[in-house]
Amino acid sequence: MISYYRLGDLVIQSLTETETDNLIKQHPNSIGSTYIIEKQKNSNLNKLDLITNITNDFLNKNIHLLPQDISDAIVIHLRLGDAIAGNEWYEITRRPLDINHLKSLVKNYNNDKIYIIGKPHFGDKCSNNINECIELSNKYLEDVIRELNATHLDLGSPDLDLCCGIKSKLFIQGRGFYSKLIVEIRKKLKLPNIETNTYLL
Repeated sequence: MISYYRLGDLVIQSLTETETDNLIKQHPNSIGSTYIIEKQKNSNLNKLDLITNITNDFLNKNIHLLPQDISDAIVIHLRLGDAIAGNEWYEITRRPLDINHLKSLVKNYNNDKIYIIGKPHFGDKCSNNINECIELSNKYLEDVIRELNATHLDLGSPDLDLCCGIKSKLFIQGRGFYSKLIVEIRKKLKLPNIETNTYLL
């Protein structure tokens, strides 16, 4: 239930040595573990250049696992799980976007396929109302899918979700640093985004 794979935090902020060691052990072939190993080899590497290159390599090797129409689709990231109803400050500040606001962002794209990425995430210091968060996450996701006539992508991997966000025609940012990371990689690749949060990278 608790996820230690925090790719956005890893790149945009930082993780402790214990957290990075655990990430490498638990996700040895992931984008995150590759990033950690390459950054340890050369600490002077620009982190955005590095994660963009690693992600592109991963995407090229796994493109067959993405929907065939992903390059013609809109991808929206939803921050689910602890952010839905948790009581910690970082959970409260990452509440998901209002559905009416999401509808306003896609109103000019009536004929485009819309994919949703994201599933309930719980950090190791999350609030203890996990069952409530799961229930509300499922309801919110169902409501978004219905109101936007969207499809939820559940590819079983945050790395593949990241690739979908990067490969899409348009990315709409959700909450948190994972979503911000997708935005920054897409900016590096000169791809369009709709930003809904402002963070410094």
